[in-house]
Formats: sequence, structure tokens, C-alpha cells
Amino acid sequence: MSDFPGTATMARIVSAEVFEIEAAFVTPYKLTHGTVATTTAVMIKLVDADGIVGWGEANAAQSFTGESSADVFRALNEILLPAVFTASAPEPGWIDRMLDGLMPKQLYGKGSVSMALLDILGKRLNVPVSTLLGGAVRDELPVLWPLSNGTAEDDYAVIDEKAAQGFTSFMLKMGTSPIADEIARVAALEARYSDRIGFIADANQGWDRTQSREFLDGVKGSRLVFVEQPVIGDDLEGLAELARSTTFPISVDESLIGLEVAGRIASLGAASIFSIKCSKNGGPLRAQRIASVAEAFGFRCYMNSMLEFGITQAASLQHAMTINNLVDFGHAYMSTLRLAEDPTDFGSFVRNGRVKAPARPGLGIEVDEDHVRRLAIKTQILQA
Repeated sequence: MSDFPGTATMARIVSAEVFEIEAAFVTPYKLTHGTVATTTAVMIKLVDADGIVGWGEANAAQSFTGESSADVFRALNEILLPAVFTASAPEPGWIDRMLDGLMPKQLYGKGSVSMALLDILGKRLNVPVSTLLGGAVRDELPVLWPLSNGTAEDDYAVIDEKAAQGFTSFMLKMGTSPIADEIARVAALEARYSDRIGFIADANQGWDRTQSREFLDGVKGSRLVFVEQPVIGDDLEGLAELARSTTFPISVDESLIGLEVAGRIASLGAASIFSIKCSKNGGPLRAQRIASVAEAFGFRCYMNSMLEFGITQAASLQHAMTINNLVDFGHAYMSTLRLAEDPTDFGSFVRNGRVKAPARPGLGIEVDEDHVRRLAIKTQILQA
């Protein structure tokens, strides 16, 4: 592909380093597909010809796209980053388009490149990435806290602890217990906390259509803010049927991969909330286009997370600051607080149940490179 045709604000990328890292959770997380004790990610460090550094992160999950961290590591080293080296002016949007032509899939890896280039561009222009995305419309958001699959009795201690820290929004992970037990869980929690605490229910594709209808009927009259991904991701017709049959907003997560699918979901009326995940959706620029589809159809956006470190959390937050149509509920910026260690300072942005966007240029975070190296289980250095 020919090089960027316009006036360049970027300098050539001269080196890259790719790290596959792993860290443990403070408390193991019970999900539909099992209990998770650790998480892995791929981080990249890009350096341009002027010595400016940009960081990106990929949070691959095989349950979403079939891609693993090892797949991302390989794609970055063998295809994506060598292509970036060929550009004399690697403008983020231009590179996104070029890499889409090379690899139609591999959104995680491409998203990490996009994050790193936006980080560099923001630093070159001395502006936060939110400015590059059109400008912030807010500077902070409420943060939710997730609750593992379990019972209301399991939830009480976590909710009480986090409520004392300022959290008022909680996600109930579901999908493994009998539907009657999940309905009883919602009723018990609302009876205990009244309207002081808000809840959403996320089944992570754990139900079929019949079970989903049973749950939605059973929680009629509850204050659930929305219900996320009750059925398997590719059952858009089932989601549309459920959305028509209930007054609860339906959110899509596993279903929402790529702009084309976003358009299909919107046209079918399969949801009224888009669950945006920066890494899964290919970085801030691609995620921004998905959020625009939601806005065009009168839908809202919920800023969700994979099991992320601070780089992806920061990239997502920069995007969130620019979105007009966010749900009035906590968003998933607690990820680094659940990790035993994170090589960034993103956790310091979360206070009293809210996250404040940094005013620093680029992604706005500090990355402890020595800490990244300590967490690394695999590393690769590339030179232009």
C-alpha cells in the first residue's frame, strides 16, 4: 500500500518490543466458563524516530474470537509490526486501514497498535487521546464492581466493602445457577440494598432463549438497569426476540465484534445497549465507529472491559470521555484494582467509586517498564 498522502504529524516507528505478560487476581473470578485465577495480555512498546514512546495492549480471549495471547504475539511480530515499520508517517487511522487490509481479523493485535500510535500522536501534539477522538464531553465516570457467579449471601460482604469505598454500581455474573436461584438472588439483593445500590445482570451467553425468557419474566418489577448477553453471541434473532418481549434493556457483548455486526445488531433491534470493549473492538478508533452506530440508532453505550491491565483501561477511558450516549450507570474501570499487580498507574485514577481522566498527553498513564519485564513470560524485540 502507498504511504500516507497528507501532511504528516507522525515520525517513522524505528523499534518495537512485544511482551506477553501474566498476573494473578487478588480474588479468583467465577465466570460462566469457569473460575479464573490469572490473566494474560500482550503489551507493545513502540518508539518513533524522535524517541517518543507509545504503549498498547491486547487482551485476547478465545471465548470471543478464538484468538489467544500467543496468536496475538505471533501476528504482531510476523505481520502487523513489520507493516507499521514500512510507513514513513504512521498516522493511526491510516495504519488501521492498512492493517485491516492485511489481516481482516486479529482485532486485538491491531487494537494494540492503534493504542500505541494514538499514545505517540497525543504526546507529539501534547494533547490527550480524547482530543484526537473529537474532544472530551466529561472528565469522570462512575465505576462498577463485578460480582462472581454465586448467591446473594456470597455477594453481601463484597457489596458492603465496596459500597464503603464509594461504589454504587454492581454487575451480577450469572449463567451457571438455576434460573430460579438467579431470580431469588436479584430479589434478595434489592430487598437488602433498596435503591442505594444498582445492579446489572450478565449471563455471559449462559442461557438459551427459554431460560432467558424465564429470567426476564421472573425479575419483572425489579430495578435491574439492564441484562447483558443472555444467549450465545451469534443468536442475534434470539436476542431480537428477547428485546421485543421485555422492558429491560438488552446489552450485547460477545455478539458485538466489528462494525458490520454492530450494524446487523442495530438493524435487527437485537439490543439497545452496546457493551464496548476497547481491545476486543480493535482499539479506540474502531470502537468509536461502533459507538457511532449505537448513537445513530438511539442506543446507549456501556464501557466494559476484558480482564485488562492499565494500558487498555486508559485507552478505553480516553474514548469514553468523548461519547455522548453512555448509560447512566457505573462503567468497567476497576480491572487493575482486581489484579495483584499492574505495571501502570491507572489504578490511581479510581477514587470513591469514580474514575477521573488524566490531563496528561497521549493515553495519560505512566508505564513502569521494569515491571512489565518482570511480568513478561515472553518478549520479542523488532527493529525497522
